[in-house]
Amino acid sequence: MLLNQLPKDARPCANTFIVNVTPELARMWLTNNNFNRPRNSETVAKYVRQIRENRWRLTHQGIALTKNGFLLDGQHRLWAIIECDVTLPMRVFANEPIENYEVIDCGRNRSNLEIVRMSAKDSTLTSAHTQTLQSMLAGRFCKTANRWTNIEMNELFEEHKVAVNFVVDQFRDCKDKRINDRTVKGAIARAFYHIPQETLSTFCSLLVGKNDHPCRAVIDALIGFLTYYSDRKENTKREIYRRCELVLEAFINNSADVSFNKSITELFPLPNERR
Repeated sequence: MLLNQLPKDARPCANTFIVNVTPELARMWLTNNNFNRPRNSETVAKYVRQIRENRWRLTHQGIALTKNGFLLDGQHRLWAIIECDVTLPMRVFANEPIENYEVIDCGRNRSNLEIVRMSAKDSTLTSAHTQTLQSMLAGRFCKTANRWTNIEMNELFEEHKVAVNFVVDQFRDCKDKRINDRTVKGAIARAFYHIPQETLSTFCSLLVGKNDHPCRAVIDALIGFLTYYSDRKENTKREIYRRCELVLEAFINNSADVSFNKSITELFPLPNERR
């Protein structure tokens, strides 16, 4: 909005400043950090990555201080500045009412899916796309809960969207959520970079259907595991991922047998993991 488009009763905000926040200044403000949630190491790690990868941007969100110098908002940004040992420009709001701590951060965060949709200008994308992407990135370790920032997810989706879209399309008509599973789709999305699409499409059709095939028995063994163990705790997800990789390996070798006791490393590394 241009300034001449503001309402006539709009008033400039005299308590807002753009400040070059140094590590020393960040430490000083954090000494009066009495109105905040406990420090979250994952949030700090996200900010640190953004700073070190030159993704940090000056926005309307920044630091809020009361008239007595108590920190109301921005502690994780300050911790990230200290950890990176850099100076960053930030908007700083001074003399904020101390009672405002009750209403800060009560809004709804934009989800990974919403950010990816907005960037791709594609409203047909669903949670299946971002969940498949997250599982693909996590690999056999399976844990990604809050690892990626929205901007990282957006860039990673752009990098891997062909693989993700391919796998989501293969499972689009599968109504059984135990088979149409994010961990399974994550493993198959990784295999996309190693196995011809036609071969991988055949594998997916066997997983969601009952077509005859020389490898039918090993695929049925995977289906049996998926349908028997309905929980999706971390240990179960890791075993699902491991078994899916083993069955994929047997399938591409046209083998009718697989040893689920076999110990393996990542069978289908992503392109950047092979560098």
